Amino acid sequence: MGLFFGLLLLPMLVAGTALAWQLVARQQRPSALLNEERLGERAEPIQPFDPNQGAILPRYRVVAFYGIPGAPATGPAYQLSTQMLARLQAQGAVYARLDPTHPVKLAIDLVASVPDRYPGPEQTYSHHLDPTTIEAYIRFCQQHNLLLFLDLSFGQAPVMQELRFFLPYLEHYSFVELAIDPEWMFPRHNGIPGVNLSNVRASDLNPVIETLAALPMQYHVPRKILVIHQYRGDGDGLKNPYDASMAEFADKRNLLYDPRVDVVIHVDSVGGYRGDQQDKIRQYRMWVEEDMQKYHNFRYGGFKLFYHIEARTLMTPAQVLALQPPPMVISYGN
Repeated sequence: MGLFFGLLLLPMLVAGTALAWQLVARQQRPSALLNEERLGERAEPIQPFDPNQGAILPRYRVVAFYGIPGAPATGPAYQLSTQMLARLQAQGAVYARLDPTHPVKLAIDLVASVPDRYPGPEQTYSHHLDPTTIEAYIRFCQQHNLLLFLDLSFGQAPVMQELRFFLPYLEHYSFVELAIDPEWMFPRHNGIPGVNLSNVRASDLNPVIETLAALPMQYHVPRKILVIHQYRGDGDGLKNPYDASMAEFADKRNLLYDPRVDVVIHVDSVGGYRGDQQDKIRQYRMWVEEDMQKYHNFRYGGFKLFYHIEARTLMTPAQVLALQPPPMVISYGN
């Protein structure tokens, strides 16, 4: 994504300042007992909530279109239209035909926390999409039975403060999932998106995993997906794992495993040059296949492709599914 960062940061994207909407009030849980004096018998017991019920992974494969609203260079989901939806449906159908054992669930990967080169009013080098735009994407996904990934880039914003801003969407909507882009995360205020390379630690990400793990039982929503984009390598085994020029993740081995969250390590590198397919296949092997076996702290792999940047070298769906293990979240940018 670094190759087209300048196109990501379009001035038309305005910072959202507050979550200016009220979530629909939840229905109260029915009482476990009927009026025994009136009916003279105990009602059927309420079944315990099962967070696996309705969970997307591992039953489905997710095929998503990525985008920042108003920024065509970022991905096909930069605007909502029937044409975009038809294209997404056609792309998903190819994967469904290749692997009928995993029905395809279509999705939009929406960059909701946008990285900036300038500090902005909050001095975070990032801004939120305005609530009206987020609501438009929510309504579109509801109408067309799509998942919606809220993709957070953070900049220098405190990780949990940023997550708390978007939590109401995750709590209220069963089809809203989360993605994190560590490439643009600087929780120690030691870099600027698009200028410096990032280096994040498991301690930066584990509170997010813990928070998502608590949502199903608290709000009776299915188990959430957490996509963690990986653009560069791991620090494990390096002399200095905190060297941002060498590693994006300092200590990937310390990522928390919690079965109540479906963590996906999503290979996010950009091709478009001779030999890029071999590079991306090698990265998936190292960052997903090998790390999954070494660390046992995530269960699924993901993979990103770029329609325009990789136009001459774009991997086919059959090539993508030949990766081991086959990616369960596949996204397309431009």
